[in-house]
Amino acid sequence: MANRDFAVDVAAYQPTSMSTYKHAGARQVIVKLTEGTGYFNPKASAQIKSAHTHHMYVHGYHFATFGNSASRAKAEAKFFVTCAKKLNVSKKRYLWLDWEAGDGNVIINSTYSNTKAILAFMKVCHDAGYKVGLYSGAYVLRQYVDTAKIIKKHGTCLWIASYTTMGRIDNPDFNYFPSMEGVAMWQFTDNWCGLNVDGNITLKELIADTAKSPAKKVAKPKPKAKTPSICYVPILYGNPNYKVRLLDSAGHYQKYINTNTSWKIWDEKTIRGMKCYKIGTDTQWIPAKYVKEV
Repeated sequence: MANRDFAVDVAAYQPTSMSTYKHAGARQVIVKLTEGTGYFNPKASAQIKSAHTHHMYVHGYHFATFGNSASRAKAEAKFFVTCAKKLNVSKKRYLWLDWEAGDGNVIINSTYSNTKAILAFMKVCHDAGYKVGLYSGAYVLRQYVDTAKIIKKHGTCLWIASYTTMGRIDNPDFNYFPSMEGVAMWQFTDNWCGLNVDGNITLKELIADTAKSPAKKVAKPKPKAKTPSICYVPILYGNPNYKVRLLDSAGHYQKYINTNTSWKIWDEKTIRGMKCYKIGTDTQWIPAKYVKEV
């Protein structure tokens, strides 16, 4: 399945039907489920049902209000997970943390304390069996979060917001991609296709089935013919002065050797379509047709 999927993220501001987004080309939906420890999106259930009706993949997100408090982060995460379970969000999908300024979420704290709180939130979701990711603007993540720690713990899991211009954008312009390590998805507009919904493009596979496929039976290789240990170069064409020219491993012709001589064989390979024996260095390969095995 291709890594590049269009996805929309929806909240109570968007309609309950996902039909328009599906027809515009979106294959995935990230539905806002919760905020803080008390708000639940009243449209979430209907939005998820509509997404499934239109054969779209569903993830969930939570808007943070915990700032840099690890204890509040854990409480919000538990609330988020409880709601995700009630809505039957598949554990093959992602639970995203939306950590940005707004609704009382203070981000101007130390990078260390911010990152610690974010990781505390993500751990609760991860321990509940979900895939996890972190959303915010590119500037916020660069200035206030140690994303290297996030990536080290959870892999490629960043969902980055960065717009080339405000207003309608239908397709992402990767000339303006916010190059950062660990980016799983890029939110490139807040007005995708003129539908007044955020437009996102995935950069990694987010919807792969985690079920293990049955192990494939691998045919055992046929035993390789045993290479003789000694070979003899007989007199050829009745001429004791006739010599045989050697090749190197790349197929370039090298020096000549006398006939009526014996050599130890070190290896065997096909060169220029001929079976050859290595009788010295890598520049000393003799075609097998000129020798007798002893």
